[in-house]
Amino acid sequence: MPRSVILPWLAAVLMAGSAATAVADSAARIAAVANTHAITVHDVRSRMTLVFMTAGIPDNPDTRKKLRPQTLNQLIVESLQVQEAERLNISVTDREIAQRLAEIERRNGMPSGQLLQILRKRNVNPVAIIDQVKASIAWSKVIRRVVASRTRISEQEIDEAVARLDANKDRLVYRILEIYIPFDRESGDSALRTTRRLIAQIRRGANFGGLARQFSQASSASEGGDMGFVFEGQLPPELDSAIKRVQPGQVIGPVRTATGYYLLALVSKRPYGAGKPPTRQQVGDSLFNRKVGVRARQYLRDLRRAAFVDIRI
Repeated sequence: MPRSVILPWLAAVLMAGSAATAVADSAARIAAVANTHAITVHDVRSRMTLVFMTAGIPDNPDTRKKLRPQTLNQLIVESLQVQEAERLNISVTDREIAQRLAEIERRNGMPSGQLLQILRKRNVNPVAIIDQVKASIAWSKVIRRVVASRTRISEQEIDEAVARLDANKDRLVYRILEIYIPFDRESGDSALRTTRRLIAQIRRGANFGGLARQFSQASSASEGGDMGFVFEGQLPPELDSAIKRVQPGQVIGPVRTATGYYLLALVSKRPYGAGKPPTRQQVGDSLFNRKVGVRARQYLRDLRRAAFVDIRI
């Protein structure tokens, strides 16, 4: 073969190889460091693809650009949660991860084992959801050991709550979904932008529960943001005022509180007296869960504040 033919062909092969290497290098590039753990650009891209798939968001360059900061922040948070679990010698087994994946499949009406197959077909590395599930389980164990085990609800607190319910039988009971994005002095503007982007996606048809699972920092995130039934006046004043302005099926936010921004979706509302009153045990459980939720959010804020975080993209 003449040399004049070989050289252009060889050049084309080398250029193609260089392009592939450049793409691989870009994916391997570090997006952020959380203490000693590196998060790569590939990690961010994989998680974003998972977000688009589970929340019903259109996957396009503009949406990726808008949601990338919060996706990266969520990966940072999960890294800190796993690191805290490791510090406390808390582990997550493969069986626990498999059980959680099976729960996701049941919730979405999928046959057993189909979830990971669907991810692979859509070019999503299953590690993206496995890592997310691992972080969720690890953090739940941390909260149970460090927070829930030290949280008590007194009989007096239950008595007072029951008395308030009995005195307000004409109050409304709400079923609410929430997305909570915390902020501190440095991250307030970023948190506001994130919640605005999320509510814009919800109003375009994105799944509220899917976004809550991916982005919310509330303890209800693993349940799709489901707060359960909440009595009128039981929420912080800012949230209580906001939820009164919407009807079932509507979403409101961002709502600013002292610690973060909320998006709220009202599922239903009814007069308290129209339904079966909660038992004393249910009242106590509700008080306990709320107290644990408040302390868990503070725990996570303290972790983030004490961490070394270096964002590089």
